[in-house]
Amino acid sequence: MSQIPAFLIEMSKQMHEQDNRCTAEPIWVVCYDEWLTCADDRGDKSVLLLSDGGDHYVECDDADHSDIFDHLKEYYPEWCIKTLKDIDDDLDDIDDLLDYIDLDDLWVDLPDGVTIEKIDMQKVVHKTKYCLTEADANWFIQRKQHDYKKLYTYVESMNYCPQMIELRNWILSLTTKCDGKDAEKLKQSNHDALINSIIESTGGEI
Repeated sequence: MSQIPAFLIEMSKQMHEQDNRCTAEPIWVVCYDEWLTCADDRGDKSVLLLSDGGDHYVECDDADHSDIFDHLKEYYPEWCIKTLKDIDDDLDDIDDLLDYIDLDDLWVDLPDGVTIEKIDMQKVVHKTKYCLTEADANWFIQRKQHDYKKLYTYVESMNYCPQMIELRNWILSLTTKCDGKDAEKLKQSNHDALINSIIESTGGEI
């Protein structure tokens, strides 16, 4: 029988020691989220978008309007003071504006050219890479994060994919599971050894 490649031995050790997040027959997925506009009342969240007809656009979550108020205070201070005075002549602190104006139920006239629109947003999950080990997924994130929005890992099940399950089980059978501190020590060292083995086998191309 020919010798089993070292990188498969290291993969087997990693697969024994990783946290599978309570998922049977796990495969690790590298994902990122993208928020897209959608029809009203069909989204996962709402945002408010301020536009002043020029170069300024301010977006904020529906639950936190502070960015829009900061923009109004910086670029339209006279309007802020006038709005406060219309509410109560004794109000003269521009920072109080947030306490008296509700952007969800806007009853005051905005400055000329300024509009605030509520937009429903839907989250789309993009899956960019599938890996048999968490370490490999994290290594991809480390190397390629600069090419994507914020990347993260998610675990899916390979249930009803018998060939992939057989492959995973065979790799697992190459080593036995460690316990306690030995397992923790192996996590990083195993992945480093795996990457070095792959680099050597490919002549440095990875």
